[in-house]
Amino acid sequence: MSIFNSEFGRDAHRAREILEVFSRYGIGERTARQAAGGEDAVPGGGGSADPGLASLTIGERLCAALAELGTSWIKLGQSLSMRADLVGTEVAHALEGLQTSVPTDAPGLARTRVERELGKPIDELFRSFEDEAFASGSVAQAHRAVLPDGTEVVVKVLHDGTAEQVAGDLSLMRRLADFAERVDPEVARYRPSVIVAQFAAMMRQATDLRNELHHMRRLAAALADWTWLTVPTAYPDHCSTGVLTMARMAGAPVRSAEDVEAAGWSVNEMHRMVTKAWLAMIFDHGFYHADPHPGNFLIADPEHLVLLDFGDVGFLSAARRDDVARLLLAVTTRDVAELTDVILQICEPAKTVDTHALESAIDEWLATYLPAGAGTSERDLNAAMSAGMQLLHQFELGFPSDLALLLRVMARLEGFGKQLGSEATLDDELAPFVKEFMSHEYDAAHLGQRAARALMAFRQVARDLPRDLVGILQDVRSGKARIEVNLRDADEVSDKLVDGLMAAAALLAAGQLLSRETPPRLKGVSVLGAAAAGFSAITWSRLVSRRAGHLSVDQRLVRLVRRRSS
Repeated sequence: MSIFNSEFGRDAHRAREILEVFSRYGIGERTARQAAGGEDAVPGGGGSADPGLASLTIGERLCAALAELGTSWIKLGQSLSMRADLVGTEVAHALEGLQTSVPTDAPGLARTRVERELGKPIDELFRSFEDEAFASGSVAQAHRAVLPDGTEVVVKVLHDGTAEQVAGDLSLMRRLADFAERVDPEVARYRPSVIVAQFAAMMRQATDLRNELHHMRRLAAALADWTWLTVPTAYPDHCSTGVLTMARMAGAPVRSAEDVEAAGWSVNEMHRMVTKAWLAMIFDHGFYHADPHPGNFLIADPEHLVLLDFGDVGFLSAARRDDVARLLLAVTTRDVAELTDVILQICEPAKTVDTHALESAIDEWLATYLPAGAGTSERDLNAAMSAGMQLLHQFELGFPSDLALLLRVMARLEGFGKQLGSEATLDDELAPFVKEFMSHEYDAAHLGQRAARALMAFRQVARDLPRDLVGILQDVRSGKARIEVNLRDADEVSDKLVDGLMAAAALLAAGQLLSRETPPRLKGVSVLGAAAAGFSAITWSRLVSRRAGHLSVDQRLVRLVRRRSS
């Protein structure tokens, strides 16, 4: 108990309460017992679990435990619902049911925060400001307001105390994850410290509304050529860490095919245009809106859509975009071997993975969930993604978080069309877009740029190498480091190679010395040349003798077996 208390300090009581909740639901019981200072639990045992919960699945129990622990833990569960590769399909599916219900703050708290963060009275900042929020999310709530020039705006304000609570929760989560990994192998196999680190990065972004402001402005620039898709105007002078002010956009909601057609749009055309815009964001800019469901769009008029909610975005580096293009092209062309190679490359598998079994499983997955020629109505991309993640989980292949997010976006793009009854498929736009991207990336100009970058990198290495070698030699001389060379050469290949090289080098040297009659000479013959020739002859003779009398490892094993059997 003293070790646990010293590690968690003032948070020890709360940390123990959290572990007790998990333990009551039959999760991490060994961790809870270690925290309580009791006997180590038997792996997989259910000593402290509530017997009444025995009929629930592990996913249902985890879902209930997170719901009991509150907002930050619920958000963690929602994040895990997208990572079936880490927690398995059954657990991920159960966590999809988690909902964060956060009431609005008491009237006046938002006004106080806006004034404090923007440094002016509310009456100077806005012509009017509604104290009652019209919407509330997990970290912020939204208020209607009017700027002094008459512009109608929406003011998004962090919930009172949210940033401080999230920071405290994340610190505790991180320490609990590290503790659980050390003391509970059953929990450790889910890599909780990695999960918490990724979740913490997401939550830190969400609780600083300046990030959402940056996302809005960057997406507006990326979508500048797509004049039919509008991003609300942001007002930076009315924004801060906990306040985001943007133009209030008018428009009809996108809920059904009837809504779309009544507003003058074609369902199929809307789905195609939205898909093209997202593929351009992903592959051209490496930065994309990560929640393209119909609820985040408004129909402004028959020619324009409004995009909403910029807290959830994705990033892809240029190298990662190459990986994604290869992966998607392999899926759309049903190239199982290439798809297997890409997955092995991006997932960094353990050396023990059975690549033949993996390729066979991928082949079966493609045939089952993404059969060639199937339309949107004939397949379920969410089910395909879930099954694919479960496949990776089965082979202990952790999918990178940035690609897991991208796959979720792909599923939502197809779900966008399915919800509205679109006959267009994601493949209609995806396959030609990816092929064009690949041909562009591997044209002569891009290959030349990559070669130039590689050359610059080698120049940097060559410039720093002498200094690095001097540093290493100084460390060796001072005893801070040592160099060990271990050679395993049972067939004496290296010895033979060295003898051969020495004989050849001596022969070449002898030829040069003798032909040039290099002094000193004896009766007109170069003494050094004759010595080199003699050394070459002796070395070569020794090499021939060793080759004739040497037994390979295989031959030695055969001789040993024969000797033992006789």
